[in-house]
Amino acid sequence: MNSYQQVVNTGSQPPTVYDQKYVDFVDNVLKEVADDFEREKKFSDQNLLKLHKLFDGVFERALDLYEQQRVTQISTSNAIITEPCKGINEASWLMQVKGHSGAFYTLFPEINYCTCAAFRHQVLTDRSAFTCKHVLATWLASIDNEKLLHQQLTQKQFNNLNTEDYILVAKVGLTNLKIIIELLKATNFKEIATCLGSENGLKITVEDAKCMQASAYIPSTVFDEFELKEDVTFSLSLNILVDCLCMFWPTSQENSVTVQIFYKGTGYPLSIIIEEDGIITDCSLKTLEVEELLDFHLDTENVVNKVVLQTELLKAVMAELDPTSQLVKLCLSPEKPFFRISLESIGSVCHIDLPHDNDLIDTFQCTTTVTSTFKLEYIKPAMKALSCASKVSLRTNNAGLLCFQYMIKTENGNTCYMEYYVRFFMIN
Repeated sequence: MNSYQQVVNTGSQPPTVYDQKYVDFVDNVLKEVADDFEREKKFSDQNLLKLHKLFDGVFERALDLYEQQRVTQISTSNAIITEPCKGINEASWLMQVKGHSGAFYTLFPEINYCTCAAFRHQVLTDRSAFTCKHVLATWLASIDNEKLLHQQLTQKQFNNLNTEDYILVAKVGLTNLKIIIELLKATNFKEIATCLGSENGLKITVEDAKCMQASAYIPSTVFDEFELKEDVTFSLSLNILVDCLCMFWPTSQENSVTVQIFYKGTGYPLSIIIEEDGIITDCSLKTLEVEELLDFHLDTENVVNKVVLQTELLKAVMAELDPTSQLVKLCLSPEKPFFRISLESIGSVCHIDLPHDNDLIDTFQCTTTVTSTFKLEYIKPAMKALSCASKVSLRTNNAGLLCFQYMIKTENGNTCYMEYYVRFFMIN
């Protein structure tokens, strides 16, 4: 008895869409139908009924696309390729479906993802369907090659085909992916982040109560591939983004992990495809409207004090701070005490004086004495980058704005930056 008969005969219903049991159930049904077609060289009425009960109206529309031969395999070969796809980075063909509206949808082989509105709303948003008609029609045509059209392209045309509709396309391997995840985790103190893409790379910004702002700068050179047709700005859940990128983390350096990022424009999700040793994971992150961010910046002419130090020194200082304190006072001066950090706790005051000529301080440039008080809760997030940075620059202006700028080196010599701006609580 096959898996479909077991579910029907017991009177039970298939599990909820996207439940792992349901995914396994669908995979088993599709495999059984494909095996039957291999033996009988046709889709039997029983199998068509089985697929209709499983996918309902989606199957009817997919069957119509299949019957009208609206599915085309596109490759550089002069004939239809029938071998299984080893991995997304080794895919030698793509599938293209001409929808009922006349629009074309380009699909990766053997991946349940489509850029159509139905997939975005019914599959990704409300999860009322397992897939869309375009993906299902592609599966039907791939089983029955007689209904599958073929188009041969040059290698250059083929390479550009699957990205031509996207504004942003990026690809990164395991080595630099680790750095990117560290940067994202260091800014992950609020749920929503704003992403700005430009020819220079990506800037991820998080803001808290208009008092603290953190930005991670990921240059385009960190990516193995980075293509951007125009500047883009969108917001998304930073928690979900980090979870997606860490979903399948390799257990050893021998594991191969590649991440590809696609963005089509306003209103579309951010698509992330992760391949780990042939296992492909397709993630789609809902993008949000961008809320206006404050323009935190320190012009060079407005900087009155600047200190560049090794991060290990700042780590040692932070370890001495009383976590129960609410306020931290920073004093930078061309005269004694030069560099002082103070905290007031219940019944006590703690001063930490750092010698300005310490070997771990690379630069000490102070033109005037500025003492500002900040909320410790806004300083703590700025310390998250200490684990991955080698140096940190502290800058202040007369208005009491404090900036932490971290420099992070990648293994292949690229440099990433992180900036944290903290507004003063009071100026003394």
